[in-house]
Amino acid sequence: MTQRVLLYGANGYTGREIAAALAQTDLVLAGRTPDRVRAIADQLGLPWRAFDLADAAGVDAALADIGVVLHAAGPFEETATPMLKGCLRTGAHYLDLGGEWPVFLDLMDADADAKAAGIMVMPGVGLAIVATDCLLAMAAKRWPDTMRLRLGISRAQVITRGSVESASRLVSPDVLIRRSGRLERAPAGRLAHAFDFGEGLVETAAMSWADVVTGEFTTGVSDIEVYSELGVPGRGAYRAAALGMRLGGADLWRRAGQAMAAAWPVGPSAETREGGRFVMVVEALDAWRRPRRLSMSTFDGYTTSVITAAAAVRRVLDGSHRSGFQTPARVFGAEFILEAGAGTLEERKGARDGAPA
Repeated sequence: MTQRVLLYGANGYTGREIAAALAQTDLVLAGRTPDRVRAIADQLGLPWRAFDLADAAGVDAALADIGVVLHAAGPFEETATPMLKGCLRTGAHYLDLGGEWPVFLDLMDADADAKAAGIMVMPGVGLAIVATDCLLAMAAKRWPDTMRLRLGISRAQVITRGSVESASRLVSPDVLIRRSGRLERAPAGRLAHAFDFGEGLVETAAMSWADVVTGEFTTGVSDIEVYSELGVPGRGAYRAAALGMRLGGADLWRRAGQAMAAAWPVGPSAETREGGRFVMVVEALDAWRRPRRLSMSTFDGYTTSVITAAAAVRRVLDGSHRSGFQTPARVFGAEFILEAGAGTLEERKGARDGAPA
């Protein structure tokens, strides 16, 4: 395998920082718009390439000497598949920063093709899903009798335009959960749980996170739910919006979200990011529904993504890769996020249980 890495989407908000973090590797910056990519490359003294993912021949030419692709250009539901196909044709390992759960299903379907090509397909090497994937894996490893996993994620304190746009594309009257190994849907806002993120119990609501898709693959646990912090008023508004979507469709809500994204700042200030963090709590329930808890704190989502994505690329360059679809914790180990310096762990022995509503 060649040690050359291609970062596609290097001119994006997170891509620029990853480019700086990986500047000492054999790195090629890439994107669709030549002027924007060249500007970043000139700043860092790195080579660059510009190509459109709709041009298969151009993709293949750009990847011909590449060993690892780190794909950082969304929306991933549109860009992941054409980049992956290029990797399959040229033999480059595929990593991405995506977090949209439908894309994970699409990439899982490429498992056999990836094995035949001898490449690894690992989406979600940013905050989503590295942090949660590792936390779930640590819980399952610590408590092998786990029958059900509930994951709670604190409110996002730092949000970029790209995140708002991605969220708007996934607006739905239902949420995804895993029951007995099957993906099922529940009405949005109906499933609730209380988690202690460090300052007492707070209300959360079930959300469609990628870990519902990947969690069983990582842990072997077949019942998984993911919850996001949402107060009682927010949960009521969430249920009302879901009812509106069920009656009138989701297109209007998605267009509203995309309009919001267009007006959203491209990225937060350095001061905002310094104060931002995520807290994640996993509850591992045994056959008697007794919960055991681990809590992890990370930096804001974008700082964490830079650290974990760069660390994932270095692990692959050092030989840590397996062909086929993979998740970070399966290949790099459950403690990967701790070893990368992006998270701190604590066991929440004193936290109270929050019964589902």
